[in-house]
Amino acid sequence: MKKRRICSNAQFRIGELYLFHTDNPMCPPDESLWGFYDRTSMDSIYLEHSTINHSSFTLSHKLPKQYVYYRLATRSELRDYMYNFAVWETMFYY
Repeated sequence: MKKRRICSNAQFRIGELYLFHTDNPMCPPDESLWGFYDRTSMDSIYLEHSTINHSSFTLSHKLPKQYVYYRLATRSELRDYMYNFAVWETMFYY
């Protein structure tokens, strides 16, 4: 799993889950912001939705500038995220 510093030519894939961290290039799961990449516009990264605690989620927002490291989520991290997001979404909308 590659860990990288965010730069102007960073290659993100739309609809993929990434972990972002402020100062740890390993992006440990328990300390990172988890977010689904949406787009890059005017040097800002936008996420479809994200979480830092898996119990509350933020929809459609810009990645805060202090997050400088990222890595692609593992398949098990993706599974956990999607489960928690579905639970939250059910509670949020009903």
